Amino acid sequence: MITCRSCGAQFDPALVRCPYCGTAYAPAEQGEYMGQLEDIRVDLENYGMEVDIGGRREQVPVNPNPQTMEQFDAAYTDTKRRVIGSALKTGGLAKRAAILMVLIIASVIMSVISSANYADPDPEADIRRDAALHAAEYAAEAEGYLERGEYTEYVSFLYAHELMNFPPSNFDHLKGVTYVASEYYECIRYMEEIVLRSDDPDYFDGLDTDIGIFVRAVDGFYEVYEVWRESEKYADYFACMDEMKAELEAAMRVYFAMDEDELQAFLAASEAQKAVRLEEVLRHE
Repeated sequence: MITCRSCGAQFDPALVRCPYCGTAYAPAEQGEYMGQLEDIRVDLENYGMEVDIGGRREQVPVNPNPQTMEQFDAAYTDTKRRVIGSALKTGGLAKRAAILMVLIIASVIMSVISSANYADPDPEADIRRDAALHAAEYAAEAEGYLERGEYTEYVSFLYAHELMNFPPSNFDHLKGVTYVASEYYECIRYMEEIVLRSDDPDYFDGLDTDIGIFVRAVDGFYEVYEVWRESEKYADYFACMDEMKAELEAAMRVYFAMDEDELQAFLAASEAQKAVRLEEVLRHE
């Protein structure tokens, strides 16, 4: 038992206030106040993700659904009422601290909920993170495509894993062959567009456009090939570059009905002359 400092009555020290005159008993009141703050922590812990609040790790909801938020709002409102009620009885600094704590926590909760509801997911960023995480594994797999001479598959693999535009350092040694392979890929892709076009008379004839793109791609391939084929830094992949060049030229001889002399004359021609030559071959003019 303790003695009330105001009225002198005896009462249980577990009580926050004297039951006779209502005077606050500071140790018990402080314990109740801290207990109410702990209730806030428990409320948050039941509803989601950890965030840092005042140097402590607290839980806040990440993807709240309406039912969860309704339950949380009821629990939070009740806890807030009890904390502020206790603080008002104590007064002074404790009152201001409690109110500030409630406001801070409410602000953090609303911020996280807003971010969760309106976040714009970036799947490409996820792919880039995956590429960085598995960089060594993907580099080995990419080299496997080159060793097998699967150059279009090599480029497709790089694009699929966002390794063409955002390669990690594990791919530095593949830089030269990658540039050449990328140009080779474009040439083969547009050559297929031309050769495999539909002969349906009702099909939109985009041959002129495809020819224009293809001849620019061919010129681009040879420009890039000549630059990287001279860089001794990438000598380990010269054979791959040469093979891509040989395959492209073989495909043009077959699909565009050219012998070696005609092919060399075609490659030496301007873009406009190349386009005219392909028009003649493909439209049988």
